[in-house]
Amino acid sequence: MINSKKITGRMLVTVLMIFFFLLVMSFHHIPKLFHEVLGLVWLGVTMLHLWQNRKWFKSFAQGRWTTIRIIDTVIDGLLLLTLLMVIIAGSGISNHLFKDLMPLDIRRSITLHQLHVSLPYAMIILMGLHWGLHFDGWLNQWKRVISFTIPAKISKVAGLALAVIIIAGGIYGSILHQVWNRLMMKHIFATEAAGLPFGSYLILLLSIIGLYVIVGMAIRRIK
Repeated sequence: MINSKKITGRMLVTVLMIFFFLLVMSFHHIPKLFHEVLGLVWLGVTMLHLWQNRKWFKSFAQGRWTTIRIIDTVIDGLLLLTLLMVIIAGSGISNHLFKDLMPLDIRRSITLHQLHVSLPYAMIILMGLHWGLHFDGWLNQWKRVISFTIPAKISKVAGLALAVIIIAGGIYGSILHQVWNRLMMKHIFATEAAGLPFGSYLILLLSIIGLYVIVGMAIRRIK
């Protein structure tokens, strides 16, 4: 049973962030103008997410800095830095929304283009790790919205099977998307993933994110 009244603004924003990010990453399947518009929408939702969690910025001088807190902070800091670089690079090479605001030499910058097409894959990894580090709290929120009962043994087996599928899909998706080559800033004009049907393309992206969610969950177990 689903109790929609228990869905909070934070929960909705988190879902929208993932939804719009996947669409923005699907630039091979959508018009280029739509890609830029969706990028701004996703940025707006991300800024809303940051505002909802603004207390995080005020908490640095409070509490004890445990190992997991340091790891979490480093990942979040890298994620924010990568987000900023992706947005700046994307705005610089814009062919539609910011075309008249950017000098031609900036719009033709190979460096900016390479940053804009490569860094989103670093974001996928960082987003997955970030989500995994906070997954238990996120899952508990949705358990209050969606109520169902599954025997413990079945739940454990199903969870393990799902994890194996996600890991396999994440590794396979990383190969097809050439994630390592992207992170190494290599010039890649097309990948095997780009030729997949839209649905398969999205599933592989989700699997890559899911792979690092699982890694983040494992890191969270560090004492």
